[in-house]
Parts: sequence; structure tokens; C-alpha cells
Amino acid sequence: MLIHTPRLRLITMELEHLAAIVRDPASLGDVLGVSVPDEWPSYPAAFPHALALLKKEPQRALSGWWLYLFVDPAQKLLAGCGGFKEAPDLNGVVEVGCEIAPSARRRGYATEALHGLINYACTRTEVQAIDAYSRSVRGEQSRLLQSLGMTRIGDAFDPAAGKVWHWRVTSDVFVQARRTEME
Repeated sequence: MLIHTPRLRLITMELEHLAAIVRDPASLGDVLGVSVPDEWPSYPAAFPHALALLKKEPQRALSGWWLYLFVDPAQKLLAGCGGFKEAPDLNGVVEVGCEIAPSARRRGYATEALHGLINYACTRTEVQAIDAYSRSVRGEQSRLLQSLGMTRIGDAFDPAAGKVWHWRVTSDVFVQARRTEME
């Protein structure tokens, strides 16, 4: 699956991509025909798990509710990755997240990629709300999520990060905000 944004192509991570990342992240550049920043990924330990999961459940890559590589074709650059933690739950809530390579930050890639993912989620009738989590400090992450229409709805605990802030935007609020922007 491919999600298009003005500058990015969000490409579904397939077995070939994950195997390359696990083997040597730089080798992903050969698969995609782009440069891969030396400092990417920030959390390499996550990819062997994702590879094992996709081998066990290959339909995840076809569902749309999976992981994506963020490619800037004009720059021939892998800017980062992200996607959905799982398919929407029984309440229609889906969690989104992303990671941008340090050398690709402050270029608007995170905003654009998350906007593309949230927009995709809002096109699916089963989605009522989109959640995200950030560090529990005011800063770039919280400003980014607020710029996407998200509201902080509480705190949560992440085993790796400790206390984090829980954010949410409902599908109808996100869609209405985008319509207003276009008027």
C-alpha cells in the first residue's frame, strides 16, 4: 500500500524491507533506491519483532494498519518510519506514531507523515478516533500533535519511556479542520 502526501510516499513495510533493516539498515537504501541516514533507526530493537510478526501474520502488510517507510522521492531520502500500532479497536480507536531520522528533522516530515496517516485512518468508516503518545514535556512532540488537531486527554505509562502524554483527535474533528483549511 502507498499513501501519498505532497512530498512523501508512505510505503508499506514488507518482509523485504524489514529483513534489510534487521540485516543492515543501510541496505534498505538499495531496496528503495534512496539514501538512508546513518543514525536511522533510533530504535533498531523494534524491527526484529516486526519482522517476526509479519512472517507470522503477512496479512498485516495488506490491511493498511501496519508500518510505513517515509520516503522523499525528490530528495531520494528515507526520512523515517511510522504507522499504526494495530487495527482499530472495538471502539474505533487506532494509535499512530512515527520516528524521523535526526538528520531529517525540522523539515516538516513528521507533520506531513502523521497527517497522511491520520487522513488515511479518517477515510475508513471503522475509525472514530486516532490516538498518539508523546514525552510528558511541552516541546516539539506536543506542538506537532496539537498542530494536527490532537488534544491531550491524559497520562499513560510506557515501560521504556515512563510517564507519557496521551493525545487524541476524533475523525470528525480532523476532517472538519481540514475542510476549514481548504476554504
